Amino acid sequence: MIELNKITKKFTLHNQGKTNILVFNNLNLKINPGEIVALTGPSGVGKSSILKMIYGNYVFQSGQIKVNDHDIDHTYPRNIIELRKNIIGYVSQFLRVIPRVPTIEIVMEPLLEINSDQDEVREKAEKILLKLNIDKNLWNLSPLTFSGGEQQRVNVARGLIRNYPCLLLDEPTASLDSVNKDIVLNLINEKKDSGSSIIGIFHDEYSRKYLNAREIDITKISDAK
Repeated sequence: MIELNKITKKFTLHNQGKTNILVFNNLNLKINPGEIVALTGPSGVGKSSILKMIYGNYVFQSGQIKVNDHDIDHTYPRNIIELRKNIIGYVSQFLRVIPRVPTIEIVMEPLLEINSDQDEVREKAEKILLKLNIDKNLWNLSPLTFSGGEQQRVNVARGLIRNYPCLLLDEPTASLDSVNKDIVLNLINEKKDSGSSIIGIFHDEYSRKYLNAREIDITKISDAK
């Protein structure tokens, strides 16, 4: 379960006289196990900021964020690291990897954190890469040489190879063709059916309907103007 209670979030523009920009005030949101919530609203309203607060990348000024009864507390960064390791999966908009690391190793990494059986982990990584139509000839190459759509599918494979209780998805299908989009959406639905709490950004109505997501307009759940 993911809960945001009475969240206030401001950005301070230090190079512009320390101007404060209020993004959220009294933001409240709850995502139950086995549910997908799709955040909607105009560009720049703070959809990605919500995901980054839950993941612990963005500090918020007041309120409480709980993920499976664990607090997102920036005063204890080790706790956030543990939550990322065991509780929260995150598929960002862009693949960020170390150059020259093979694709197969990038996908295996999250699962190796909890399973030391290299052969078993590699088998699971191969299965999800095949399902996502990543050619075998590419597995030992760095994904930095791939097309945008291929990189996004590697990103999805890495994020979905584990059964995280909570999933954060930032436009996971944005650069995909219709065939691969449906494959990714099916994988997301499988995670939902396994009981994960999922919150994501899906700009196309097709994806939101396919996932039977509960749509939430951010402008209606915060008092910020």
